[in-house]
Amino acid sequence: MGRLSRSKSRVPLKHIMSIKLPQHLQRSNMAEKTYNIPYRSKLTEKIEPGQTLIIRGRSLDESRRFNINLHKDSPDFSGNDVPLHVSVRFDEGKLVFNSYTKGTWGKEERQKNPIKKGDSFDIRIRAHDNKFTISVNRKEVKQFDHRIPLQHVTHLSIDGDVVLNHVQWGGKYYPVPYESGIAEHGLVPGKTLVIYGTPEKKAKKWAVRTRDSFVENSSPDGKISNNNNNNNNNNNNNNNNICVIRNSLINGEWGNEEREGKNPFEKGIGFDLEIKNEEYAFQVILTQVFVNGERFASYAHRIDPHEIGGLQIQGDLELTVDILRTQRKKVEDITQGR
Repeated sequence: MGRLSRSKSRVPLKHIMSIKLPQHLQRSNMAEKTYNIPYRSKLTEKIEPGQTLIIRGRSLDESRRFNINLHKDSPDFSGNDVPLHVSVRFDEGKLVFNSYTKGTWGKEERQKNPIKKGDSFDIRIRAHDNKFTISVNRKEVKQFDHRIPLQHVTHLSIDGDVVLNHVQWGGKYYPVPYESGIAEHGLVPGKTLVIYGTPEKKAKKWAVRTRDSFVENSSPDGKISNNNNNNNNNNNNNNNNICVIRNSLINGEWGNEEREGKNPFEKGIGFDLEIKNEEYAFQVILTQVFVNGERFASYAHRIDPHEIGGLQIQGDLELTVDILRTQRKKVEDITQGR
């Protein structure tokens, strides 16, 4: 990815307005954590439709297979039901999906395994009223209809030939356009905003804005959003100009755009967008690999960085998760020996 420029500091701020959303970004300054395998955890809250389980890790060079299981009542196979079993099989080159009910395995559903031995991966399981959707490395690979009611899921287990780095439950169904305040004194310096989303397959534009100070704008098909403003600086219909725009709206007027760097977003492919508020600038991190967080841009503050208290997201995308770095995980690690 190309480097983006830093704009010069300008004036203080107060408000924010509209936004849309991109693809995948990740943590760059966090030490990589490793969980014990087999891994066992208990959900600390009832699972709700719209929530997503995010699992990141790496397969071993000698991996045969590893498994992800959602359990009822206990994180083992002591006779309790397993609403979802995902088996990543390198020895067969397949992903296998199944459930375990009343002591009996159901009918397997199989897909090609897109994960290679020794590779990092990002697996996401999103819960819906009548099914799970499973994505591997931001691409949906399976829709698995519920055979056991969703509310029966209480535990998670992961075992096999795998290195496990990240486990998280979170999110809900978010409407787009989306608007919200940011709890705990706002997005003050030292905090990080993480947004997970997927541009629609026919997406033309989206944007993300944090009150008056930061605008990110992208278009998978080249039509640049004008953020519902008539300012010529933020309206570009050149189909060859596919880019990510950073700007600020101050006292009703747009400033100079910053648009260096390639557009990393793709229609239909999930993304994580991470905005870190530092004293002198926003750090924008976009990641299309998984463990290698990469800084996409620095955007020097044009307003007071302590006054960012709101968030707006607009455009042609599905919004899945929106969290602050400080938000707690909704799983409790109960692995023996930890």
